[in-house]
Amino acid sequence: MGAESLNKVQSCVDAAYAVHLDMSSHTCGINSFGFGGFMGKSTKQKLNTKSSTEAELMGDSDYLPNTIWLKLFK
Repeated sequence: MGAESLNKVQSCVDAAYAVHLDMSSHTCGINSFGFGGFMGKSTKQKLNTKSSTEAELMGDSDYLPNTIWLKLFK
């Protein structure tokens, strides 16, 4: 684990479409400063989506507050 720069935050987010019994999707994401990852989150999406693309967009929307918080943390 390391950092290229503390000013460069990278977020990786992915969603799995309709994997739960109620047909809701699942989102997972992780933040990094360049080497290794930390501050990960894996959750069931609260809304059912109509497509895998929509599930990805909902996943990005669900995980974005974590990235913003990390960027503003001092």
